[in-house]
Amino acid sequence: MSDLEFPAASYFIASSRLRPGLDGGYTVATMRRALQFAEVGGVQPVLLAFDFSPDYERYTREFVELGLATDATVIRSLYEDLRDDPSILRSVAGPIVQSLPVVEPVETTTDLDDEGRPWRTIATGPDGVITHTDFLDRDAQPLFRLPYIAGRADWWRSDILIDVFDGGQVIGQLRGFAGLYQAWVNHLVAQADGPSVVVVEARQVGEMLVGPRDYRLIHTVHNAHTAAPHHWDSPMDETWTGWFETVDDYDAIIWLTDQQRQDAERRFGAHRRAVVIPHPAEPLEEFPPTAVRDPDLAVMVARLAEQKRIAHAIRAWPTVLAARPSARLEIYGDGVQRGALEALIAELGLEQSVTLKGYRAKASEVLLTAGLLVVSSNYEGHSLVVLEAFSRGCPIVSYDISYGPAETIVEGVNGLLVPAGDVEALGAAVGSIIGDAERLAQLSRGAYDWAVAHGKRMSMGRTRDLIAAVLSGD
Repeated sequence: MSDLEFPAASYFIASSRLRPGLDGGYTVATMRRALQFAEVGGVQPVLLAFDFSPDYERYTREFVELGLATDATVIRSLYEDLRDDPSILRSVAGPIVQSLPVVEPVETTTDLDDEGRPWRTIATGPDGVITHTDFLDRDAQPLFRLPYIAGRADWWRSDILIDVFDGGQVIGQLRGFAGLYQAWVNHLVAQADGPSVVVVEARQVGEMLVGPRDYRLIHTVHNAHTAAPHHWDSPMDETWTGWFETVDDYDAIIWLTDQQRQDAERRFGAHRRAVVIPHPAEPLEEFPPTAVRDPDLAVMVARLAEQKRIAHAIRAWPTVLAARPSARLEIYGDGVQRGALEALIAELGLEQSVTLKGYRAKASEVLLTAGLLVVSSNYEGHSLVVLEAFSRGCPIVSYDISYGPAETIVEGVNGLLVPAGDVEALGAAVGSIIGDAERLAQLSRGAYDWAVAHGKRMSMGRTRDLIAAVLSGD
């Protein structure tokens, strides 16, 4: 039953790809937003995956199994909609600006979907490099062709021409990914009832949707926009530079933390309608019993990637052991750094106290039994694992990084903050509380109480007020 009444409109939540187990907290946050719109706001949004892959029926089922979707959840994907209705592109393809040079492929590879039907053909040239990919319609005939883009982190900004086919012949072209994305969204909005609101979760999608449109466009910022050392005036992450050039065209901006909003405004100026709406906590109905917690166990739940700086926590562990010899660290997640981290554990002789547990679909459940969570990231947007920990009454020791921890961790109440990158301080902070069952119980209570005070009602109430202002033009 709805707890808050959202304005009457058709709602869309636009993402990049939405596949279970990929893209970490971003995917989880996007799926949860759709659930919160339905549960708290009383509206059922349509999730839009700007993905060039089929088989979203399977992905949706997997999300349901993970508790990130319900039987009412609707996910529509770019490719599958175009595949089902080629007229979406054929009706808007513009004149052929120029004939694209086509290298006669030496090899073509056709991929099949879950039902064994061809869905794309990848062409490779004489030098062994992919030249283009043809995406196929339901009759296994070419529908549109994407030139291969190599070596660009901001691939969506490439000034490419996309051929549109009918009957095996090129009948027109679209200008870049913007032409492709806008064709799909405009088609969906034209079919919707009443005004439409599109909440964009991915910058590579938002950038492509700016310009004249018949819907309201709200953009959520999910990650840090700077490169190291992630200060307000640090070098820009190249994948964000183009987004800030389009920021004035959004009807509203949602920042997840006040610090990031202030940093962006200090550098680029204030947006006319920018609000801070953090991800909400989702606390358990009752405070979990502290008796089931292992006060000697600290956990991490993170990708084994450079951003998460797992090595810092491992290097801090000898300091922890000096204070509490029985302390253990379990690390849940997988990634490219696994081999290097295994070697580091062996080098430091920590095999008996530090364990890489690998990826687990519901790894957050360990936060119910762990004594504390360790966060040693280089940067974040607004870490979901922090909210998941507090929602389960698990206190945290974290680096004070951009962005998020300082706006969620209340020093000595629900966790501890240490200077970013200070390995010795991290070890000392963990060592000061691990194994202390009474102290951890106090912090656990503080963590849970914080989660109760920062739940879905607060977040969705702010979201409702923002949407109402956007629709009314206030």
